[in-house]
Amino acid sequence: MRALVRADASLAIGSGHITRCLTLANTLRSQGAEVVFACRELPGHLLERLREQGFSAYGLPGHYPDEALEADIESLLPWQADIDAMATALAAEAAFDWLIVDHYALDAHWQTLARRFAPRLMAIDDLANRRHAVDLLLDQNFSGTAQAYAPWIDKRCRTLLGPHYALMREAFQCEPVAIKPSVRRVIVNFGGFDAVGQTYEAMKAMTNFPRLEVDFIAGLGNPAWATMQALAEGRSNWRLQTHVSDFAPLMAEADLFIGAGGGTTWERAAFGLPTICVAVAANQQRNAELLAEAGMHLYLGTSQQVSVERFQQAIGLLVDNPWLRHSFARQSRQLVDGRGAQRVAEALLARP
Repeated sequence: MRALVRADASLAIGSGHITRCLTLANTLRSQGAEVVFACRELPGHLLERLREQGFSAYGLPGHYPDEALEADIESLLPWQADIDAMATALAAEAAFDWLIVDHYALDAHWQTLARRFAPRLMAIDDLANRRHAVDLLLDQNFSGTAQAYAPWIDKRCRTLLGPHYALMREAFQCEPVAIKPSVRRVIVNFGGFDAVGQTYEAMKAMTNFPRLEVDFIAGLGNPAWATMQALAEGRSNWRLQTHVSDFAPLMAEADLFIGAGGGTTWERAAFGLPTICVAVAANQQRNAELLAEAGMHLYLGTSQQVSVERFQQAIGLLVDNPWLRHSFARQSRQLVDGRGAQRVAEALLARP
């Protein structure tokens, strides 16, 4: 089976779409499939990372005629221009069996035209806010329900909905972290780029908890990097990095995670790792709220609502409260088992 993935990463979009598609691509490749990527060359694109992992990755233009500059990540792209760019970039490629699109700015218009590349299409979505013309739709969020998608897909479209299908690597089919009487180690990470600077806000809050060991994963091109380096200087129990190649070992040793409501939500849940969550993008907010209502994490609100003092209050609440951390861990582990990528790959590899 040959699959083509159309997804983007950038400083504005973040890295989550590419990260989860890469997880699915690796799972498909382990079962004999060939996967090719097509991604725009936007600031912060991850084409080289894809190539380093052995995938063919074609660059598409970073700007199209008639495309608004600084457009919102959900503003629809000029779909004909994107299709034409793909056709040019992929001219030497053989036919594909599936086209997988993970992109908020591409809808049914683009999907209809994209059937020239593959007879079957899958969309990965989080929003349930636009029409899809696909054969298979995946929404791995707690907020992804049949009712939410009823207006946006036709009855022939098969759906894979909820965290049962969360796209995670095999490393997250794991034993739960131990819930200790007191928190000792903390991970702080707000995605691959952290354009809104939440890592720095959490870092300032952590100055009130000097006994804690903290791994700050600041994200590539973090706007507050120099300031964070200065604040971390002289604190031997703080480790500041732009990124890590593998989160799983860090999570396995941690007692608390402070981060965003994106793809790492499911990785944290698989470990039963108690979490303080902040929505750093509008598309994270509803899912984060629902997960908080289900007792999976402590949700503080959007990045615009969260202050250093609010971080400090939340950390103080959880540090010496093993009962609450046990509760978060138990609810998380019940919802996520880490095998979602295998389930999605099986759906793609199944004969039509």
